[in-house]
Amino acid sequence: MIADTTREGDLIERLDRLIDALEKQANRSEDTLWDAAQIAKWLGLSKTTVEIRVVTRPGFPAALRPAGAEQGQRRWFANEVVEWARKNRGTLPEPRKGRPRKTVS
Repeated sequence: MIADTTREGDLIERLDRLIDALEKQANRSEDTLWDAAQIAKWLGLSKTTVEIRVVTRPGFPAALRPAGAEQGQRRWFANEVVEWARKNRGTLPEPRKGRPRKTVS
């Protein structure tokens, strides 16, 4: 009986630690900023495609720039980009297939 209680207590304690870790991870992702290259990697597109055909779309999340730097690299909140992509998944550009390779005879 005591062994079962101890085991249950250990399981509850472990579950509490896992829940805390997941909550911390979720909070971190809300504050994560992505640049165009990171968005491109996540979408499986080139950085140029993202810069020309994705972030310029109406409804795409607003970009942030470093304080007062017009030439600073734009960044977007990762969670906003993911949410936008899920809502617009049918309208995203298709990745390029690449150059066809010659077959070896």
